[in-house]
Amino acid sequence: MLKEKAAYYYGELGKNCAEGLLLAANDVYHLNLTQDEILLFAGFGGGMGCGSTCGSLSGAIGVLSRLYGTREDFRALCAEFVDVFRRELGCGSIDCAPLAAKYKNEETRCTAAVMLTAQALEKFIARLESKAAASAPAEGCTLSPEDIKRVKGMGFLQHKGTDKFNGRIITRNGRITTAEADAINEAARLYGDGHIMFTTRLTVEVSGIDYQDIEAFRACVGKAGLETGGTGSKVRPVVSCKGTTCQYGLYDTYALSEEIHERFYKGYRNVTLPHKFKIALGGCPNNCVKPNLNDLGIIGARAPGYDAEKCRGCKKCQLEIACPVHAAKLADGRLTIDPQQCNSCGRCIAKCPFHCADDGTYGWRIYVGGRWGKRVAHGRMLEKLFAEKQEVLNVVEKAILLFREQGLSGERFADTIERIGFEKAQEMLLGSELLERRAQILGVSVVGGASC
Repeated sequence: MLKEKAAYYYGELGKNCAEGLLLAANDVYHLNLTQDEILLFAGFGGGMGCGSTCGSLSGAIGVLSRLYGTREDFRALCAEFVDVFRRELGCGSIDCAPLAAKYKNEETRCTAAVMLTAQALEKFIARLESKAAASAPAEGCTLSPEDIKRVKGMGFLQHKGTDKFNGRIITRNGRITTAEADAINEAARLYGDGHIMFTTRLTVEVSGIDYQDIEAFRACVGKAGLETGGTGSKVRPVVSCKGTTCQYGLYDTYALSEEIHERFYKGYRNVTLPHKFKIALGGCPNNCVKPNLNDLGIIGARAPGYDAEKCRGCKKCQLEIACPVHAAKLADGRLTIDPQQCNSCGRCIAKCPFHCADDGTYGWRIYVGGRWGKRVAHGRMLEKLFAEKQEVLNVVEKAILLFREQGLSGERFADTIERIGFEKAQEMLLGSELLERRAQILGVSVVGGASC
């Protein structure tokens, strides 16, 4: 791995031999070196420009310095590697001039020498790490359960059996700016193990954060306005598809999801629920983000306004052809649209050359009671096409209030709806009583049962 990386930086990107080794090791061993630190080795190429100590050896010593520079036996370790270098490159010298005479050519420059040095360094480090692992005490966690629980509430999930954590950074439906990406990258380099991951809920996690660095990590990402969280028995970060820009999107998913994020993720952050509550927004019935497998799912809709009087019973009906779910069917010279099959995708609208379906009602379908995991439940659709955004926001809030009032500690919203009955839940979600009793419901003490 290391020698291929070194050959890439040196041979393909044109870095000097010292930089090539350093950049390769930066990738493989997660050294978290900055560009300015790597630039310090710009003068070591070509034996410091005068045929002296080989640049690839200088780069290798730089890597060892980063990894082991605080060891008491570091000088002896360096001397040991220099002996390995002499032996592996088979020249008996560490100087550039004799090595170039053996390995350099016009086509590949000193790629062969760089790769041999990288190979020797990789074996050397593997041997050192093997010795260290054999003599190190067994890894374990020194933290109390209270410490672990406290930071979990801040969005830091423990690496099993260690004092390290994944820090969960909240995004707005998976979107981040380049400035935010830079801040996350810096925080991962300074306080994590150099890895950044995306969760299924489109939050960003940085792994390998020491317990003692958690506050510094939060401050680092906070400079870009980012915050950690997204755990516990609460409204979770909102997920949406890219319906805003997608050719099939029927509304601005990013705008609505950001409004829900501000109003219900942030606005309800201190409201404990019986369990976690997940919200997902889909731009159309394609269901790319599986809204109907969330506690509450919102799907963009455009219901066709079909005027049967304008239908001419064409033998090759363009609406029937356009319908992806075969809800539109031509029979006995007339088109019919089955309301039970129609998913309000709007794909048939304006397809008729005689204008029998030029109009369509834009709106939203709402599903409640979905979940996935060890147990899966498909959410059920409320029997209404919501044409006003405020109606949608009201249903979101009513669903949260319903769950808080009717849910039992540790049960998901799907279980609550199953227990009280969908018809009763739908009646409450379409009515006004829950919002009228909002203050009363929020004043009740609730014990959360989420374990993640």
